Amino acid sequence: MILALSLIAAGADILWVGNSPMLNYSAGQKKRKQTVWLRRILLLETLAACHGLASGLLHHWETILYAPTSAAPHSMVYALMGEYDSHRTHFATFQVIAKPGPITRLLLLGTQIAGYFVQGLICLVYMPLCFQLARFTAEAASRVYCDLAKDIAAAQVPDIANADVPAVTRVFYSLPDNTNMRQVCLCIEADDVFHAKWEHAATHHHHNAVAHMYGQ
Repeated sequence: MILALSLIAAGADILWVGNSPMLNYSAGQKKRKQTVWLRRILLLETLAACHGLASGLLHHWETILYAPTSAAPHSMVYALMGEYDSHRTHFATFQVIAKPGPITRLLLLGTQIAGYFVQGLICLVYMPLCFQLARFTAEAASRVYCDLAKDIAAAQVPDIANADVPAVTRVFYSLPDNTNMRQVCLCIEADDVFHAKWEHAATHHHHNAVAHMYGQ
């Protein structure tokens, strides 16, 4: 089941990033480029959210089975759920712009279910590896949003550049009403850079990572 969903997601990604010879490259270059960006981001954020969900749940189970080892206000579960909430906001931001159809939504849902179980299995086997994979995902995401911000500045993706910033994004990042999408991309890039650093700390320090990153 997981393998089948993963193959479906991989096939969809090949079409989305424009590597299929069936796509008409000569028609609507900018429109196609915008579609590629939006679908790539939706898939990326769908997979990125799996880590916070799976790891947060396992750490919650650990709290049920064992007494908490730290009295720090920022617990590991708090940090992981915060990471998940960030990716959920990123996804919601571009979902409003992309307006995916029902088939795309089902593909994304299937991909997240598969990713959730795979991440959960990795967490059970070797937690540091799970954090390391999440770090690579966060680093990739930061580069994606940096490149998208450059394309917006170069007027390569006008529909994304001129889109209204969703309310959920402005509230999450405490942004003013006149914020544009390029500024949003830079906020998300900075968010992912922080997550990559935190995941790197968690890979090596695990339970001490929260105190390490929040200065406690």
